Amino acid sequence: MEIQELVARGRILFSGASARLEVFKLVNGKRSAKEIARKLGRSHNAILNDLLKMKDLELVFPKINKNGKAIRKADSIVYEKVPLIRHISVSYFDDYTRIAKQTVKAKALGGKTKSGKLPSLQMPSETEILDICRHGEDQIYEFKAAGTDIQKLTKECTAFANTKLGGIIFYGVEDDGTIAGTDKRKQELDQPLQNSIRNAILPSLIVDIAEKDVLGHKVILIRIPAWNRKDVYQYEGRVYIRLGTNAFIAKPEQTKKLHKGIPII
Repeated sequence: MEIQELVARGRILFSGASARLEVFKLVNGKRSAKEIARKLGRSHNAILNDLLKMKDLELVFPKINKNGKAIRKADSIVYEKVPLIRHISVSYFDDYTRIAKQTVKAKALGGKTKSGKLPSLQMPSETEILDICRHGEDQIYEFKAAGTDIQKLTKECTAFANTKLGGIIFYGVEDDGTIAGTDKRKQELDQPLQNSIRNAILPSLIVDIAEKDVLGHKVILIRIPAWNRKDVYQYEGRVYIRLGTNAFIAKPEQTKKLHKGIPII
């Protein structure tokens, strides 16, 4: 089983259950269920119930001695985390909040600032990237596997630039949301992409590039700003827009709307 799957299970199990997450934090292969109960001021049965839920999802398991039997202390089983998630930060299991609120607000209200301009999306944190990958691509998030051609990335940037909220491309993430990691350092992708954008997109477009470490894999984020309601961006002479999870060549009527400052989506 992959670490990403285990983290996804944990986030589901601990969502809205902070007390259960506190139990998980104290599981270390040395403490028994009774010791965890005493530390948290909860009943032994309640702690066992939480531990069994974690065991069912393969997040923890009873520690076994040389004879293949579960180790006990004062007639209470000692649990330990599975090796894959033993050393990752518990922050990966925190509630999914900022990105969810940001996305809902942007989609429902248009995300306008007091000046009437649309703000660019915020760069997500490592834990928020996990949730985005679990939920899949949508209007503002695009996944690209390592090795994706620079021209394809440039075309995606154009489509996002003509779309109301802009977007973020995750380089190093497979189509199904699997975080496989990038084949390049940020510096190795930055210059070729910026050169391609400068040479192939008109008018001038500025994108932000950041590198994040997610579950031991490097992922590069390319953030395209929200559409400014003025410029209509072209890639190699063609106007592109993003609809759903794909980039399309804009139809004549859609291009006319953009030139009038009317967003397509």
